[in-house]
Amino acid sequence: MKNFVNLVIKLAFTYLVLYIMIPMLGKGTWTQTLVLGAILVVISYIIGDMWVLPKLGNFIASLIDLGIAVLVIWFMMKGLPQFVLTTGAVWTISVVLAIGEWFFHRYLLATKAPNK
Repeated sequence: MKNFVNLVIKLAFTYLVLYIMIPMLGKGTWTQTLVLGAILVVISYIIGDMWVLPKLGNFIASLIDLGIAVLVIWFMMKGLPQFVLTTGAVWTISVVLAIGEWFFHRYLLATKAPNK
């Protein structure tokens, strides 16, 4: 149940950032934004939050999440011609997500969630 709550929190933050920033910095449909958010949340939760965070700490996990965000957004952008972002927009969105991840990791560590 704890993982479900954590995923909902992460999903809400990720969707909020993507929903605000993609139309501001580029072009993408609502469906593309939902798919992007779901892919980002699943990959970064498994790799960054459940695997890297308990072993290497918040800073490294946040850097890993930054890299995951850049790669996933970049591949989505390259795979869908109507999903348009500049390189700067990809990095800006990824950095904002990584900053949010840093705070999310603090929450996870405080609740001892990565160990469950």
